[in-house]
Amino acid sequence: MMKNSRFFLSFIFLFSAILGNAQHQELQEKTMLWKPKQPHHPADSSSLWSAFHHGTFHGHFRNFLMATDNAPGLSDYFAEALGGGIKFETGSFHNFKFGMSGFVVFNIHSSNLSLTDHLSNQSNRYEIGLFDLENPHNKNDIDRLEELYLKYSFRNGQFVAGRQLINSTFINLQDGRMRPTEVQGLTLNWMPSPKTLLQFAVLDEISPRSTVRWFRVGRSIGIYSQGVDGEGVKNEYEHNIKSEYVAFASSRKQ
Repeated sequence: MMKNSRFFLSFIFLFSAILGNAQHQELQEKTMLWKPKQPHHPADSSSLWSAFHHGTFHGHFRNFLMATDNAPGLSDYFAEALGGGIKFETGSFHNFKFGMSGFVVFNIHSSNLSLTDHLSNQSNRYEIGLFDLENPHNKNDIDRLEELYLKYSFRNGQFVAGRQLINSTFINLQDGRMRPTEVQGLTLNWMPSPKTLLQFAVLDEISPRSTVRWFRVGRSIGIYSQGVDGEGVKNEYEHNIKSEYVAFASSRKQ
């Protein structure tokens, strides 16, 4: 019985690891978390009703099991998260598309992630990233309206306004756990040639991975570990950066 249990746990762990690897996304790739199928309908429509009628739904499911085995005397941790989401995007209406998506995460079982280790005086660092980084006690309200955007497509490019997923050199998905980083603002992706992508963005809110809230740009910096300066003094970015917007422009080869 014990051998079968170990085999089952090993299988679940391996399956979760495979899913985790599949979630990784390189910078040169498009944001394809939902991996939508190409809809079989005309490329554009002059009817708003037709655009919604030909809209597409996409589902997304994740399971992630992880554990940390520290040196003797330090705390060990484990956690398993299960999540699912749904996305809807309309068909094209005069080159415009509307989309929205949401995701919910459940803590299937875990060690107490709110406890501080008695030797290091440090809290859990890795497993909490599956859930709500700001609130280790949160096990039942881990959900987020992620995308809510209006997209306009033109030849070799598109504008997107609203909440969206982006994959740029400066700000990207960082998609290592259950949910990636989301942004709100205006973005432009344009390919002047088949192998060159130009990106421009002006953003005013960010929802970092492993959180459920949206923050102004300055407030979003410092939620994660802040490191130390050249003299070993802990940085104090959190609550000390006043920035309402972030803008960037980038160019990269595809």
